[in-house]
Amino acid sequence: MTDVAPIIEQFRAFVTHSVPPQMMERTVAISIVLLVMGIGVSVLGAKLARPGLTALIGLLGGLGGVLFAQKAGFNAVIGGLVGAGMFATIALLTFRIWVGVATAVVVSFLALGAFGYHRVAPFAPEFEGMIASSPTTEVAKFTIPSAKDQQAYRDRTPQQWADEFWAFATGKDAALELNSWLVGLGALAGGLFLGVIAMRWMLILSTSVFGTVLVASSVATLIAHSVPESYQAFPKHPGIVGMGVGAFLVTSLILQTLLTRKAPAKSESNGTS
Repeated sequence: MTDVAPIIEQFRAFVTHSVPPQMMERTVAISIVLLVMGIGVSVLGAKLARPGLTALIGLLGGLGGVLFAQKAGFNAVIGGLVGAGMFATIALLTFRIWVGVATAVVVSFLALGAFGYHRVAPFAPEFEGMIASSPTTEVAKFTIPSAKDQQAYRDRTPQQWADEFWAFATGKDAALELNSWLVGLGALAGGLFLGVIAMRWMLILSTSVFGTVLVASSVATLIAHSVPESYQAFPKHPGIVGMGVGAFLVTSLILQTLLTRKAPAKSESNGTS
C-alpha cells in the first residue's frame, strides 16, 4: 500500500507556513467551527444550497450597491436594495451553472487525488530516501554533503520540496505530467457537464464531498492537538483512515438523497390518478 506520510507531512508544513500566526493560536476553536460547518454541509448542503447561494450573492450585491450609491451620490438604502435584488435574481437564474462549476471542481479534486495516489505518491518514499549529494566538478563526481548542506536540504520549504519531488516523479515517469493535465482537464469538462445535466445528484455529491473534507481535516487537526501519537499513526494506515472517511461520505450521500427527495404529489398520496 502506498505510503503517503511524506506528502501529508509536507502539506501540514505548507499549511503551518501559510496560515497567519494569529490563526494558528486559535487552531482548536477554528477546527471546531469548521467541524460543525462540515457536518451541516454534509447533511443540509444540497437542500439549502439554492437559498444560501441566492442570499450570499444578494448580500454581496447589496454591499456593492451601497458602495456604488455612496460614490455616485445616491441614496445608499435604495442602492443596496437594487443591488441585492439584481444579484440575487442573477444567482437564482444561474444556479445550474454554479452547480456545474462546483461539480467540476469537486470531480477534478477526486480525479486528481486518485491519480496522484496511484501514480505520484508511490515515488514519495523513494524520493525521501535519497541521499542529497552535490557535484564537486563538472564531471560526474559526487561527494557526501556537509552537515550544513544536509540540514539545509532537510529544512527546505514545502514549495521547494514539491518542486523537487515533482521533478523527481516526472523524471521517473515521462508521461506523468501530460497524463495529469489530461485527467485534470477531462475531469473539469466532465464535471461541468454533469453538474448542468444532473443538477440534483451532482449537488448532493459536491456538498457531501466538501462537507466530508471539512469534517476530516477538522477531526485530524483536533486529534493532532489532543492525541499526537494517534495522529502520527494515521499516515501509516491510510486504509483505515480511508474507510472512516468513506463511511462518513456514504452516510452524507444517503442522508442528502433522502432529504432532497421530492414529496409525492397529493393525487398520488391519495391513491388517485
